[in-house]
Amino acid sequence: MANGSTRNLYLAATVACMTGALFGYSVGYIGGVLVLPSFLHHFHLDKLPPAELAAAQAGPVSAWLVGALFGVPLGMPICSRLGRKSCLTFSALLYVVGATLQLVDVNKSLALFNFGRLLNGLGVGAGTLVSPMYICEIAPLSERGMLLSGYQTAIQAAALAGFWAACAAHSNFSDSSSLQWKIPVAVQLLPGLLLLFGSLFVPEAPAFLADKGDLDAAVAALAWLRRLPRDDPSVKDEVEVLENIKAATATKEHSAGFLRQLRSRSLRKRLILGSGLMIAQNMVGLNALNYYAPVIFMSAGFTSVSTSLLLTGLFGLVKVLTAISFMFVFVKMRSNRFWLKFGSAVCGISIVILAFCVRDILAYDHIRDDRFDAQGVVSVLMVYVFAFAFGVSLGPISWNVCSEIFPSHLKAKCCAITTCVQWLFQIVIAGVTPHLLASLGWATYLVYAVFCAISFVWVTFFVPETKGVALGKDMDDLFELSLGSAVAEEHSITEVTSLLADGRCLARRDSVGLPI
Repeated sequence: MANGSTRNLYLAATVACMTGALFGYSVGYIGGVLVLPSFLHHFHLDKLPPAELAAAQAGPVSAWLVGALFGVPLGMPICSRLGRKSCLTFSALLYVVGATLQLVDVNKSLALFNFGRLLNGLGVGAGTLVSPMYICEIAPLSERGMLLSGYQTAIQAAALAGFWAACAAHSNFSDSSSLQWKIPVAVQLLPGLLLLFGSLFVPEAPAFLADKGDLDAAVAALAWLRRLPRDDPSVKDEVEVLENIKAATATKEHSAGFLRQLRSRSLRKRLILGSGLMIAQNMVGLNALNYYAPVIFMSAGFTSVSTSLLLTGLFGLVKVLTAISFMFVFVKMRSNRFWLKFGSAVCGISIVILAFCVRDILAYDHIRDDRFDAQGVVSVLMVYVFAFAFGVSLGPISWNVCSEIFPSHLKAKCCAITTCVQWLFQIVIAGVTPHLLASLGWATYLVYAVFCAISFVWVTFFVPETKGVALGKDMDDLFELSLGSAVAEEHSITEVTSLLADGRCLARRDSVGLPI
């Protein structure tokens, strides 16, 4: 990247990735905390009948999911009007206030705890909207895929930390101590405060500043991110792009309403692509696998609770290591389409094998023999294979693609739609999976295998390659933008938001990022 340094760029991207840490930790710790004896006793849940206990334990999970869904449209106007940086701060504030309310001991009220989880979810929802967008807009083309993949890495690492925080609290504090459940809850404040204070020091995305007409501030932010003087030649190259973006604010198409711009075939194709990837991310079966993993591990012969927890923790570790490997290695090896097809195929194969192993395991009704043990071990391996395949495909790439395919001035609105789709289907799958498992049993996994096959076919025939495609005109060309006027051509040029790349990034590239 010219003669500058990536230090500031990586710092800003790390701050943005903290919203992924909020996401992951919120998911990782809650399951363990909800079954801690101290939590159950503190909120008077330990004497409830099973049905009422299950309903009470579902409250914090449901509140968080609903909050995350509505946090996306809540953050959209902030992200669009006040800026990406302001939305990062907004996300952090909601999360920190929510975490604090969960620790406030007012009449041992579970309702207050649930309200805190709702605020957590609102903060996470706003964060899932803005962070991939911000990272995409500050990253040069050569670093874009790697830095965007850091978001998924943060999610998985924090989820693993949350899981082990609950386990450690159970092991190190007595069941009568409120610290047993309060410490895992309090740990939420760490990523929340890091994001809050970090967002105050990182710059606004230069693309947003230029889009709003503040070219001088955009140049200053760009120079800070690249650690280069404002008059450096590579900065000047990007300044030219900034000036074009500023000019775009005056075009008729740029000022047109969102509903009017939806008439564009190009924009509709991008929304279908982004929403489809988010749907596929949820429908291939990861949540179903997460739901049943402990039973699978115990069926493999690892019947003690501690060993089952260890294997579940290793499942999380596999996801973390896969996310890191994709971020630094796999993302640079092959195209997005290759990994999406690879992931869909391997996830489908592994979940079919898992389904038939679980069928035979359940048929034996926990009778121990060599065949049963072998099938149990294969089941465990398929869980890990699935985690790997998902972690190099739909897991990170869905977020990456959605953050880069939309025009700069429409990105907040379009990403709000695709992110809402993601959360909506996550809620649907979380609600439907237990019922499918109760009614279909092992065949539930075959249902998700069908969706893996659908995902493979869809990617093969309908998903274009976006890796290595510069933002702006190159991305417009990829989606066949044709507005049929000279103004449209000008608009297409001014939408080149690879302002965050050096001059070489403006070259047209092929599907795997190599100059033509």
